[in-house]
Amino acid sequence: MDQRSRPSTPFATLAKALTQISRARSTDEVVATIRASARSLIGCQGIAIVLKDGGLCHYVEEDAIGPLWKGQKFPASACISGWSMINRKTAVIPDIALDDRIPHDLYRATFVRALAMAPVRVDDPVAAIGAYWSQPYSPEGWEVETLEALAEAAATALENARVIAALKTAQAYPRTAGHETTAEDIAGTVGKIAGIAAVPTILDVVLRMTGMGFAAVARVTETRWVACQVLDPLGFGLKPGDELPVESTLCTEVRSDRRTIVFEDAAADPRYRDHHTPRIYGLRSYISEPIILADGEFWGTLCAIDPNPTKIDDPEVLGAFRLFAELIAHHLDADARFRAATASLERERELAELRERFIAMVGHDLRNPVAALDAGTTRLLQDGWTGQSPLVLELMKASLLRMTGLVENVMDLARARMGGGIALAMTDGDLAAMLRHVVAEMRIAHPDREISAVFGLPATVVADHLRLAQLASNLLSNAVTHGAESTPVRIDGTVVEGELAICVTNAGHPIPPDGVDALFLPFKRGEGTAGSQGLGLGLYIASQIAQAHGGRIDVRSDADETSFTFRMPLKA
Repeated sequence: MDQRSRPSTPFATLAKALTQISRARSTDEVVATIRASARSLIGCQGIAIVLKDGGLCHYVEEDAIGPLWKGQKFPASACISGWSMINRKTAVIPDIALDDRIPHDLYRATFVRALAMAPVRVDDPVAAIGAYWSQPYSPEGWEVETLEALAEAAATALENARVIAALKTAQAYPRTAGHETTAEDIAGTVGKIAGIAAVPTILDVVLRMTGMGFAAVARVTETRWVACQVLDPLGFGLKPGDELPVESTLCTEVRSDRRTIVFEDAAADPRYRDHHTPRIYGLRSYISEPIILADGEFWGTLCAIDPNPTKIDDPEVLGAFRLFAELIAHHLDADARFRAATASLERERELAELRERFIAMVGHDLRNPVAALDAGTTRLLQDGWTGQSPLVLELMKASLLRMTGLVENVMDLARARMGGGIALAMTDGDLAAMLRHVVAEMRIAHPDREISAVFGLPATVVADHLRLAQLASNLLSNAVTHGAESTPVRIDGTVVEGELAICVTNAGHPIPPDGVDALFLPFKRGEGTAGSQGLGLGLYIASQIAQAHGGRIDVRSDADETSFTFRMPLKA
């Protein structure tokens, strides 16, 4: 077949090939998709994919009527693929016998008599794609453009493959089912689409392909229709960020049915001639394609409209719309993966910082009780049993209790962060009695502080009583440590409208509003009294116990007093 008589590549076929390349997730997939499509698109007798390997050109794959150089590596300075990458431009050679860049010894055993070689990623080439003909031939402009389009798509796909390989262990971006676009994230949604460089080209191609006067990418939820990117030579009037009443559009039907809606003339279409959308907006022709993300979530639509009848119900047009919608969805998924990877890296940084603080604090807080134990055992060994020995043993026991408390807090931290929360052992018993026991212990530990307690609780409460006692003890300890010494600490237990409430109140300096959230972070220590000790886990563990019970801890602080109130729904 005479190359010059060959028709130009059908748009839909090229679009499909480019989309398949863009979907590739690894270098091998990129190479495989190019090999499967490039030769038939261009109409040549051979194709080769060459990867840059330092100063060498590695011919990794080929599809040709005869063997080329698959698997071989050549110095970049000694082959046309190297010349194309070094000079960052496409090489077109109509007759290899007349070009001194050709290493003729390498070509002599092949069928190649003409070629074109395009670099992949022109700014900083990482590969090249070559097309070969079996007779002297000057490629048509469309053939060179097709080769360069494949190279450009490969550049994007190879970069995506590199990022995916680097972040393949990142957790998938959590997406909430039924997520609604809010006023706060509209700008972010519009920005995501604006950040996809291919979207303006897609909209331009849509209008050129269909002859319609308006095209848009829209975010569509159950309650909102938001224009994210538009091309509006018709003067329809919408700009990015503008909204239409979702009930007035056909995109609600696209969202519910997840299928394309298309009509060429609403006035003649039995289904849409009486539909409110064409009447409201004066439409005659319309097409809308759903954009569906990789996890199956409906994101929005790619749509086009015109006030005049238009021939659009055509397989090539519908196929191109489908591929364009898939390409937009691919970019949105890539953005989600990038954000997930960024969040994962940030979590790792926070965990690393947490580990460092943990090691430092545990080392510091265990030093004193260990020193006390060492001093006590040394004295007992030196002096034997004396009148002071019981006092020494009591101090040593207090140090052991202190160490036990630190270890238990660390274990609770590990359970909360590693095991998905603190486990509960629910029982049915007298919670007020347990809380009075906690208050008695706190009074013994702090004989110089006044602690008042009032409990108006049912005879039995279904809960993990030991954990709620731990929660109350932590809140009381926090109040004693940070409260004014001249004012009593109060603890109250009540039931209001089916909700259990345990409130601990103290006087003292108010907590700044911007510091409340930080109170419940692990290893967060407040400005306590002189000599106050602890890992800073008390309030964190209390909050985890509250969450495990399906409850919460509310904080109220002003110049008069500060209160921490645990609330949870009572269970039968």
